[in-house]
Amino acid sequence: MEHNSFFHTKEGSLTLAFVVIMVAFVIIMLGLNIANDVICLIGFGLALCGMLYSPTDVYILKPLKRCWGQK
Repeated sequence: MEHNSFFHTKEGSLTLAFVVIMVAFVIIMLGLNIANDVICLIGFGLALCGMLYSPTDVYILKPLKRCWGQK
């Protein structure tokens, strides 16, 4: 039986994406509090990356790995 660490499982990667989205929310709130558009944009980018991680992994990265013969 193969033992994977938590972050190498599907649940672990989704948990990591959720944590990134929550950190992005805090960064956006901080940017709004000090009225800095750049900080808000950084938070938005992090939130976008967190939300797009799972579909990108399932529909792009894993099929490419299967195509190249990796597990």
